[in-house]
Amino acid sequence: MFGNPAAERVAVEQTYEDIAAISRSEPVTGENSITKAVPAVVYERVICALSYSGGDSSQQTKAQNEIEYDAVVFAAPELIVLPGDKIALRRFGRTDLNGRMLNFVVVGRPALYATHQEICVKEVALA
Repeated sequence: MFGNPAAERVAVEQTYEDIAAISRSEPVTGENSITKAVPAVVYERVICALSYSGGDSSQQTKAQNEIEYDAVVFAAPELIVLPGDKIALRRFGRTDLNGRMLNFVVVGRPALYATHQEICVKEVALA
């Protein structure tokens, strides 16, 4: 199997347990020729895997509990993912207690391999 990227990719993708949608801001010109950035979904139902990297800098203040941590999303290599893209992810088919998906922002450029890509992401949310 090793040395055969197609077979390796199949093996890697069998470990993916999550589903995501990837969106990015697209310029849209509206009335009065005013252009504004509007989020547009570029990929839906992306089979992927989320891995927490342990970069947790969450903190509790008197007013709110802020969640901030780094993670990596593993996905197919043919997807074009750009810094600043947003990823809404359903972990193990589940949402959070409020019915929301996990929301991340892509930081940096993904590491691209023949079998997959590793997308560094950050989640910043309120608990």
